Amino acid sequence: MNTVYIDELFILNAVVNYALLAATRRIIRLKSSKARLLLGSIIGAAYAVFMFLPHNKLLYTMASKFIFSLLLVAVTYNIKTFRQYIKAASVFYMVSFAFGGAVYGFLSFAGKEGAFGLTFKIFVISTSAAYCCIALLSSYCKRLYLKERHISAATVSVGGKTQKINCFMDTGNSLYDPISGSPVMVVQYKSLLPVIPPCILAYLEEGGICKFPDAANAKIKFIPYNCIGEKNGVIVGFKPDSVCFGEKTVHDIVIGLCENSLSVDSSYEALTNPYVLEGGS
Repeated sequence: MNTVYIDELFILNAVVNYALLAATRRIIRLKSSKARLLLGSIIGAAYAVFMFLPHNKLLYTMASKFIFSLLLVAVTYNIKTFRQYIKAASVFYMVSFAFGGAVYGFLSFAGKEGAFGLTFKIFVISTSAAYCCIALLSSYCKRLYLKERHISAATVSVGGKTQKINCFMDTGNSLYDPISGSPVMVVQYKSLLPVIPPCILAYLEEGGICKFPDAANAKIKFIPYNCIGEKNGVIVGFKPDSVCFGEKTVHDIVIGLCENSLSVDSSYEALTNPYVLEGGS
């Protein structure tokens, strides 16, 4: 017969519950103080202890566990809408299953069977590994979601020619043409080779504005910028006939050209000033 010590059972469940609730908070980004997380973990641990007391068959039923878990979510998080509540409860269940799978996996690797084969060392390793995996997966999914949400297709029109590119709506891009005041979209110049005016292309490849007529030079825009590690920089650009973002056509825009790749995975070729779309039609 295996002996279960109430104090160890309580502490073990309190730590597990705190990890589950903290991981859920990290994923759904709901506000919850450490005090409320601790309160939720203590309530959950108390439930586990009561399950080992006599005349506790009701606590083992699925309905009781389901109702208690919903109560635990309501107590722990600062939930304002029913939709948030459903989301928090759903994520809490998924996190719980992930933690349970991690513990079971480590028990299998260690050659242990059943809950009583769970040692403190296996518990710490499995819980830490599960939390780290969930945290990394949550961060990756969030970055992927935000990236896809802010990437859109655009069509650049110049002199009757068009070229499609992918744009990333960059909130950090606040560049404006100092003369016209038009917002600037920074684009990898190689992605616009078919539509770049010849005078602009010649300037980029040969350098030196003195080689070209004044009429051609008038089309060239020089946009000053500052960034980390570089101050008083200048981007060469031009004003296109229009840039279409879906059904919205923007005429008040300047394209700044750069040689470097803007995306590590080549998912986009341009950084768009968010204020570009305010002047569209």
